[in-house]
Amino acid sequence: MCRLHKSLYGLKQAPRAWYTRLSDFLLFIGFRASKVDTSLFILSDGTNIFYLLVYLDDILLTGSNSAMLHHFIQLLSSEFKLRDLGVVHYFLGIEVQSTGMGLMLCQHKYILDILTRAGMTSCKPVDTLVSPSIVILLPDHSFSDPTRFRQIVGALQYLTFTHPDICFAVNRVCQFMHAPTDSHWAAVKRILRYYKGTTSYDFHITRGSSFALHGCTDADWAGSIDDRKSTGGHLIFFVRR
Repeated sequence: MCRLHKSLYGLKQAPRAWYTRLSDFLLFIGFRASKVDTSLFILSDGTNIFYLLVYLDDILLTGSNSAMLHHFIQLLSSEFKLRDLGVVHYFLGIEVQSTGMGLMLCQHKYILDILTRAGMTSCKPVDTLVSPSIVILLPDHSFSDPTRFRQIVGALQYLTFTHPDICFAVNRVCQFMHAPTDSHWAAVKRILRYYKGTTSYDFHITRGSSFALHGCTDADWAGSIDDRKSTGGHLIFFVRR
């Protein structure tokens, strides 16, 4: 984990120009930009592989060769002012704990922060999320604080990284951010109450020697009571055992 010096941004240098400068340097030393994530850079030499993730002034660098990782940090230090923070413990709201079998990822603190912002730290937990067939068409009152609704729902999207079980529920409430009602807010509170009872859930990434690709998909076929549209989804796991 590394942190770039804040002064690199400067008042006269646009963030886009700064990102271009950093990405050009990474490409120069052998990395290639990911086609699915503009913040991710990958380097592979056939034997080793390295990943570098950039978020504002934070850089997460990992790979299969510790000596090469140190070499890349030195190259970055020679071009930019940065501070090596050592082994990652916290990145983008995700807590990282190294175990003998791999990495344990969780978002305990992030969940508690959302519950605090929503004023629900003392709420009663529930075991289930919102119903997939939740009715939204019924006459309802507009929610009194739509900005608060959007802020909480926006924050919930980052929890899907370690909690894929809530992807559908969060996507459902995201569809009403333009004009939320009291029923929509009740659905959001249901999600938060579910989180209240699952703050101890972790996402474990383990090591292995063989690879397997697993995928699943489903759709409810015109299941939306609002507009009779279908909701579909898919989940892909690339498992190394």
